[in-house]
Amino acid sequence: MRNILCSMHAAGSVRRVASCAVVVALLAGLTGCSFIADTLQRKTTPAENHKYQRITAVNTKKYWPNIDVITFVEEGSFLGSGTWSANAVVTIDGKDYRQILGPYSGGGEDLPLPVAGQPSSSLTVNYSDGSSEVIG
Repeated sequence: MRNILCSMHAAGSVRRVASCAVVVALLAGLTGCSFIADTLQRKTTPAENHKYQRITAVNTKKYWPNIDVITFVEEGSFLGSGTWSANAVVTIDGKDYRQILGPYSGGGEDLPLPVAGQPSSSLTVNYSDGSSEVIG
């Protein structure tokens, strides 16, 4: 009987140790990834951010001629995929839509489709550095 109790106690200890090891490994992996990503993430200068924001605004306007204003709410950065993007607020017909915009991609809240044949209006771009510009 004593041998059975000892083996049950040993098996329980092994399970606890294994569970703790898994938890520690997960925590180390998750925190390590964020430290590595922060270290490897390419930093941009204010001038580079302004340039990328302008390119992004011009390219976005080509596909969404109904956009009135783009306001970049942060400088932007290069993500793990290697592409630059920034959070922005896009205004169409007085309504704001939160977006993540890059020079060749974007996503976020659904934007209303432009009306076919609608002429492109001018675009006000509010940059994250506080400056603004009217394009078109």
